[in-house]
Amino acid sequence: MREHSSSKLNYEQNKIIEDDSNSDRETIGPSSSKAVGRKKKTSVSDSEHYFWDKSATSSSRAAKGKKTSPAKSRTKRIEELGPSGEPWTPLEKQVLQLRKENPGTLLMVEVGYKYKFFDEDAKVAATVLGMVAFQDRNFTVASIPVDRRDVHLKNLLSRGYRVGIVNQIETAALKKVGDNRNQPFERKLVHLYTAATYVDTIDSVDMLESASPAPFLCIVEDKKGSKETEVNVALISVCPSTGDVVYDEFEDSLMRLELETRLAHLKPVELLCSSDGLTRPTEKLLRELTSSSSSTGPDRVRMECIPKLMSYTQAFSFLTSFYVDKRSSARASEHLKSGKVMVSITDFSSQLVIALAHIVQHLSTYNVADVLSETQFFTKFSNRSHMVLAANTLRNLEIFENETDHTVHGSLLWVLDHTKTKFGSRLMKNWVGHPLTDKRVLQERVDAVEEIITSSSDKLVTLRQTLKNLPDLARGLCRIQYGQCKPQELAILLSAFKKVAFAFEPMEDPSGVGFDSPLLNKIIFALPSLRSLVNELMQTICLKRAAEGAKDELWLDKEKYPNIEETRMGLLSVEVELQEMLKSIRKILKRPSLKYETVAGEEYLVEVEKSARMDIPVSWTLISANKTKARYRPTDVQKKLEERFRWQETLDIEAGRAYTSFLHEISQKHYGPMRNATNRLAEADCLTSLAHVGLQSSPSYTRPRFSDRDELEIVDGRHPMIELLLSDPFIPNTVRMGSFGETRSKIVTGPNMGGKSSSVRMVALIAIMSQIGSYVPAASVKLGMLDSVLTRMGAWDDLMQGRSTFMVEMSETSEILQTSTDKSLVVLDELGRGTSTFDGMAIAHAVLQHLVQSTRCKTLFITHYPLVAGEIEKQYPDRIQNLHMGYTAEDRIDGTRDITFLYRLTKGLASDSFGVECGRLAGLPEEILYAASHKSSRMQKEVEDRIARNRALNTVKLIKELKNGCSSQQLLSRMRKLADSIP
Repeated sequence: MREHSSSKLNYEQNKIIEDDSNSDRETIGPSSSKAVGRKKKTSVSDSEHYFWDKSATSSSRAAKGKKTSPAKSRTKRIEELGPSGEPWTPLEKQVLQLRKENPGTLLMVEVGYKYKFFDEDAKVAATVLGMVAFQDRNFTVASIPVDRRDVHLKNLLSRGYRVGIVNQIETAALKKVGDNRNQPFERKLVHLYTAATYVDTIDSVDMLESASPAPFLCIVEDKKGSKETEVNVALISVCPSTGDVVYDEFEDSLMRLELETRLAHLKPVELLCSSDGLTRPTEKLLRELTSSSSSTGPDRVRMECIPKLMSYTQAFSFLTSFYVDKRSSARASEHLKSGKVMVSITDFSSQLVIALAHIVQHLSTYNVADVLSETQFFTKFSNRSHMVLAANTLRNLEIFENETDHTVHGSLLWVLDHTKTKFGSRLMKNWVGHPLTDKRVLQERVDAVEEIITSSSDKLVTLRQTLKNLPDLARGLCRIQYGQCKPQELAILLSAFKKVAFAFEPMEDPSGVGFDSPLLNKIIFALPSLRSLVNELMQTICLKRAAEGAKDELWLDKEKYPNIEETRMGLLSVEVELQEMLKSIRKILKRPSLKYETVAGEEYLVEVEKSARMDIPVSWTLISANKTKARYRPTDVQKKLEERFRWQETLDIEAGRAYTSFLHEISQKHYGPMRNATNRLAEADCLTSLAHVGLQSSPSYTRPRFSDRDELEIVDGRHPMIELLLSDPFIPNTVRMGSFGETRSKIVTGPNMGGKSSSVRMVALIAIMSQIGSYVPAASVKLGMLDSVLTRMGAWDDLMQGRSTFMVEMSETSEILQTSTDKSLVVLDELGRGTSTFDGMAIAHAVLQHLVQSTRCKTLFITHYPLVAGEIEKQYPDRIQNLHMGYTAEDRIDGTRDITFLYRLTKGLASDSFGVECGRLAGLPEEILYAASHKSSRMQKEVEDRIARNRALNTVKLIKELKNGCSSQQLLSRMRKLADSIP
């Protein structure tokens, strides 16, 4: 029954064929005499052009002598002419109409064996895709082969274009017997894509489908007052490729740092916003996102505007209609039937309802709105069970990407992500960006990691084997949901789910699995529940035929789709008749062993030697020949072959309908259980990945211990990324904050390049790793639960939002002061350096004093202001301690010093920053270094002299006040000033 596959090529050859040099001509099959060619143009005068076509001739005959206004006739003729002066062809008229119906969309139009770009679209394609565009009659044209469509499509999508696929929706064989056989092929927009809404195949590894496909984001904003400084923001992020839906609602300040944090985590490639409902600060932030340097090439962010936002009533009504339609389906899931969907929607705020309605409406245009039908899989971005790392913390600590080339290599994610699956890798990124704050959940995760490391259970071996070579199950489920999954993909997915379902034996309850970890028991217990649905699907289709892509031969139960079997019988009867015709041909040619031949895709040919041509009936058609043989097709065989093509095309249509219906059935009945199992597998993948980290023996990692006390103790901690990137061993350091006898905050001073920033980053990274549930690079770690890790490090401006370096620094510091609590870890690096020395010192002192005295959080404060460090430690000796990076300095004969960095945190203030020595290491000229050294010494002496004068002045005033008599309060104040002036 696969004989018809060879005729497929012949059928394809009978599709419309169009010569690039004559793009207005469309022909139905090589043997058809019906064609729409160039319309004859005859020049009568320099100002008038006339052309003749069949419609014009027939209409003039029908007019029977009726007079037509010369002016109207001339206007009509002019309108029929294109910009080249030639008449519009039927194909060009189709293109004009399609472009009019789809503004702002780059169209790829199927024309024969090519997809063509017309007019401005052709110029874009030529520039982006590196192809040639040329003038063809009235349009600039560029073209690509049909089989290269998806490659070029993804390239255009990654540049931020919206692309429409226009296909011929008629087949040649059916068109030849249709009423419109003399008309151009009908073409329609069948697919509409953007980078966010394109769902690639499950085995894709190209630039659009990385481990973390980028989502589509809808933002609705509401001002809290008349000003734009404070707003309430609702957002919904949807990733059609993976089915991930994230929502959140939050208040934001003037600098929109909360929104920036969410954008940094979600990394959308497409935004949907109100055209007139955004405040200027939000608009500036989004403009920066869409026009930043990282968005000019591939992965450019696209923005779409909503002309007018729905009201809450309109939005709720729209969503009710959408979900009621889904629930009324005979194959609706239990979640939809239960009515829980609308219950969850009613729990949303009015802003979230409006955002959800607009995103449903928008995604419906791209036929991927079904991703929003299962609200049970919606997740809230921020909640009490985990912390959210702010955008500047992600950047400063290199959580997702390094600061050099902005790739994952050298980031914390790079250290922790050893997952085996794409869906597991996506979950790991989520875990890394959202460290846990719920101690019970965290303890459960770490216990699971420890058991994977220490246990020798066969079940763990089986689990690791099960995770190997799994396709992207989450993306595959989405392709099923949208009806885009090919039979070959379905075969891969069902085989994978079968592997998962039968990896472990069913248990009556999770405790029967046998692990000490409840989390591992839950994961393993959930997987065998897939067995019944997998068996049901396996009994419906033939995986072997699915792997071959044969939609018409998928079904094991022939009665499931009776139209397919009826059509197949029709096709078989025609093939039987063709074999009967062969008997007559044998008699005519007197060759009893003659068989049909297939050459170059042409089937049912009668091949004879050229010397026997005289025996061939005149009515037979010569198809091809070579030096020795000729190949003919009898007239009755040709007619029967055309009938066979029609049956085959009908069979393909019926099989396509049945397969689409089957995908819809899987989506409605089984999406929930299959998605749950995929989520469990992702958890297992992440846990085994963290166990892989913990198993590193050189250098060793340790399990963190969680305390009920508000403390952080790291013994011999190491920077997790630096020690893997450098060949030399990382010098470990010990930091104790809030433990017995230790202050909660530390000031870190020391020479430039001495390792201050690396050391404080090490503390923050180990704290984050601990609350992710990972083993950490240290001899031991003990910590109380942190509710946030906040950082202000580095220096850069933000010109797109009109913020200077110092303004950025102050904005981020302000956000830290507002959001930090007594359970936060705050890291500040050289605060105040973006302004004058005295202003910088004043700001550094005030901020540090606030954190130590009011907030009372754990603080690591790097500074080059020794006066600030010394004064704060004197004020709060039981809350803050000075540390410095150890070094040795040796004076040389020429007056310079050799500095050796020890990279060890040491108690006390550093005596010098050694900036001049750092300049020498950087290669500054000696004459500049000499001048800088003398200037530094002179300025230091001036400051010391000023301090001495102030001390003497305070002493004199104190003596005078003692002689003259003064109140005890005045005397105490003067004595404090004198004490403060003594170093």
